[in-house]
Amino acid sequence: MLERVNEEVTRVPGRMANTYLVEAPKGLILVDTGLPGTEKRIMKALAQLGRTAESVKLVLITHRHLDHIGSVSAIKHAFPKAIVASHPFEKPYIAGTLVAHMPRAWGLQGRIMRRISSFTSWMAKLLRIINYKPMYVDKPSDDESLLEGTGLDGSILWTPGHTKGSITLFLNKTKTAIVGDLLRGRHGKLVEPSLMESPTQTGASVHRLLDLGPVTICPGHGKPTAASKVRLSKRTEQPVKQKPKEKKKEKEEDVDLDALARDLTV
Repeated sequence: MLERVNEEVTRVPGRMANTYLVEAPKGLILVDTGLPGTEKRIMKALAQLGRTAESVKLVLITHRHLDHIGSVSAIKHAFPKAIVASHPFEKPYIAGTLVAHMPRAWGLQGRIMRRISSFTSWMAKLLRIINYKPMYVDKPSDDESLLEGTGLDGSILWTPGHTKGSITLFLNKTKTAIVGDLLRGRHGKLVEPSLMESPTQTGASVHRLLDLGPVTICPGHGKPTAASKVRLSKRTEQPVKQKPKEKKKEKEEDVDLDALARDLTV
């Protein structure tokens, strides 16, 4: 069932995660694609909104996990005019070149999730049931032409923490942030995810987002919620210990998110 968040955003609930349709002057933006098979829900949502596949100009992937990228190939086939974009760090995972590993578990819920199965075995089980088809992303999320092509008054923010290449779409008109798994809805609040590569970086990214003055935050899991309901735990506020400086590394797997968080909060 569709949820009209505001004049710009519509939530399309999925089996595990939300996808969002954003109204822009020159067409629609789809944020995330859900698990494999979610394209059917998205097509139905478009029909309910009185729009067609040709209306979708941009598909924005917030991060690498299967419940957000699962239908990307089918969506690209259904929306041939749409540009698919993600952060460069996420591109090899979407293309199937690299296999995403489970981020570190935090809190009781996170530890339970990790004990049930590792992310790789969970993905393998899903792939035996539902066939994920990798694809190459068209453009990086920091390409300025992406939003210019849709006419949207907004910005794409790099908000690492859950993964290194997590991004957020911020809409200036309605002060709405579509955040992927940077935050999750829980009992009417917005809290950090149970699985994070860096809690400190997650906290830093959330605070950078809040500095923009969002009114509504749309998470990948849970319902859109007022930004005033953000509640971060102490683990996201821990100071980062200074580490000896090393030679700059360019590989994504070598990026130190805790060091990045320290640099951004100085």
